[in-house]
Amino acid sequence: MAGFRILIAAMMLLPLMVAAQAPPVRVVDARTGAAVAFAHVKATETGAKTAKYYLSDDDGMIRHNLVRPTVFQVSYVGYQTFSDTLFPGGEAMIRLLPEVFSLDEVVVTAQYNPGSADRSLYRVNVINQLQLRRTAATDLSGLLRNQMNVRFTQDASLGTGMSLQGLSGEHVKILVDGVPVIGRLNGSIDLSQVNLQNARQVEIIEGPMSVIYGSNALAGVVNIISGDIPGRSLTANAGTYLESVGIVNFDGGFSLNRGNNAFSLQAGRNFFAGYSPADEGRAKLWKPRRQLNADAGYNLTLKKAVIKTKLSYFDELLLVRGNLLPPYFEKAFDNHFTTSRLTAKADITTRGPNPFTASNSLSFYSRVRTLYYNDLTIPEKTPTEYDTTGFGSFLSRAMYTYRSTSGLIGIQAGYDANVEWATGERTGNQHHRITDIAGFATMQIQPADLISLQPGLRYAWNSHFASPLIYAMHVKAGPAKGFIFRTSYSSGFRAPSLKELYLYFVDVNHNITGNPNLSPERSKHIQFQASHRIEKVTYATETEARFFLNDIDNQITLAETGDGAYTYFNLDRSRSMGYVFSLRSSLYPLFDLRLGWGRTGKSNQLVPGEKLRLYWSPELTSEVTCRMDEIDLHLTAIYKYTGKTTRIYMDENGLLSEGYMDSWHNMDLTVLKTFMKKRLSVNAGVRNLFDVTNIVSTGGSGGVHSGGGGNVPVAWGRTYFLKLSYTFLKDDPAEKK
Repeated sequence: MAGFRILIAAMMLLPLMVAAQAPPVRVVDARTGAAVAFAHVKATETGAKTAKYYLSDDDGMIRHNLVRPTVFQVSYVGYQTFSDTLFPGGEAMIRLLPEVFSLDEVVVTAQYNPGSADRSLYRVNVINQLQLRRTAATDLSGLLRNQMNVRFTQDASLGTGMSLQGLSGEHVKILVDGVPVIGRLNGSIDLSQVNLQNARQVEIIEGPMSVIYGSNALAGVVNIISGDIPGRSLTANAGTYLESVGIVNFDGGFSLNRGNNAFSLQAGRNFFAGYSPADEGRAKLWKPRRQLNADAGYNLTLKKAVIKTKLSYFDELLLVRGNLLPPYFEKAFDNHFTTSRLTAKADITTRGPNPFTASNSLSFYSRVRTLYYNDLTIPEKTPTEYDTTGFGSFLSRAMYTYRSTSGLIGIQAGYDANVEWATGERTGNQHHRITDIAGFATMQIQPADLISLQPGLRYAWNSHFASPLIYAMHVKAGPAKGFIFRTSYSSGFRAPSLKELYLYFVDVNHNITGNPNLSPERSKHIQFQASHRIEKVTYATETEARFFLNDIDNQITLAETGDGAYTYFNLDRSRSMGYVFSLRSSLYPLFDLRLGWGRTGKSNQLVPGEKLRLYWSPELTSEVTCRMDEIDLHLTAIYKYTGKTTRIYMDENGLLSEGYMDSWHNMDLTVLKTFMKKRLSVNAGVRNLFDVTNIVSTGGSGGVHSGGGGNVPVAWGRTYFLKLSYTFLKDDPAEKK
């Protein structure tokens, strides 16, 4: 009897003895065997209803003993995501394969389900978190400045706009987590107002996306994907960015995770003192500005759905100081421009292989101008003029995705309803509204193992303009022996925006007037891409060739009418065409290389029946990174050459004519190093190494900024920067058991 009791006790103690003897799990580099510290690990034991989350320590260890079969999911920047089951008695080792370069980044923009970029039917350019850290960019303008096929328009007061595939910013949809950013000036979103402090990655789809995203997506989509709230009890971060031109930025935030509830808050303050290449008194060419931004989020994870809510706020004060007035030079007129943007968003996504997603957002944008009479002897400033312009947008979007169990057929159908309104002095003190309601559907068909087809249709009702049926066809072949081919053909439609129709913007530097007689744009688009990929143990390379053609009827453009005044016109026809060759290569763990060369041709039919003539502009990009992973040091050099480009102006006879903006070079050098067990990251470097400030412009007065005098400001010269960021992570004590 005593022996039986001893046997029972031994059997009861056996699991505890196994747990005590089971080794902890370790995360290592699959190629070098080195420990991977601070990897994010999710562990789900067989039969467990909840998962446990860990962060590997300096030796790659996590506080989890392998006592029963466990599914591990591991992610870390620079490595492929690991997902596999480890069993007791086997090797308690998780071996991560380094991403030689990010060909398999998970993308979400316009996808049926999140998936790798190389499987997408669209050509998606992913700027991942490691690239974000290397460039040390604080806003979207700094990140995209050196990207292939992206051109910039720079105004010292209105900010930075962009063009893609030769099409201006009105044709590029800027999204933050799928929500359009409102507040276009001169037709473009000021990219310096779109901060990246909470960005996980940025996805760029070149080519028409009108079926999925509607108007303003003829040239493509730029989608900023925010970082997820991590499965940890507490995460906190703080950072600062300093640049020798007079930029001082601070940001910080935290996230808190409690079971099914997760909270996050991120805020920042950016300051720029203003700059002029020569001492011009109080008036600065590049205007001083102060920016405040904040994002608050709450996520609720339910059994069958995930609810995400987010509130984003942005506030900017732009100072346009005037020169001192004679005879005593002690008084001046100053303009203060205050820009505010508030966006509230709520999403719900069902869990499972066929998700339903519903998203609603409400955005408000206002720009207030106050003219002060400033007496510097007191000092005292008296407001003498005041005007405000307000814009709003409500977006409701829902989409259902179905994919068969075989994966051969997929269907995506949904609707979006967008209401935009404007009011204020700059719209003639009238309330204007445009409503656009659309239904869309796409189907993915895989008739053979290596071929995927995706036809799509969109039908919309617009309150101001007749909207045609929009259609698209995307085809992907491969991968086969490393080759992938993509081609697409689609139509497009863009209704004039409220600003193009009604807004007038007149001050000491600008004179832009809306045109209520504009017609909508209609377009056709063709795109072809071929790529070849080779990946070995320590070496990988991808070569790519792309061709695109955009043909637009009634393209809306801003043209000079004389004496520095501008208004919007419909061109009879416009075409952009181009080709790009690129190379990505990496030798792990020594260096990464990216090269790109291409030409973009633009033509404008200024007179009906006139033959289209293409004006070509070359472009060259290069990015080289030397890596020293043993000390976590990255040295990066980024170079871009932008060739001569065309611009539209109205000559002395009142006819639309073409002018040119000269070519220019840009080069940045950056150093990235981590300290304190990778919690502290330090970036330092040089921007605009060639000290470029202005470029020559022929035809008209040199741009929307009427003070150009034949020169267009593109940068404020060579500068030096330093960026510091610190991250604090705290485990939930319950997850350490």
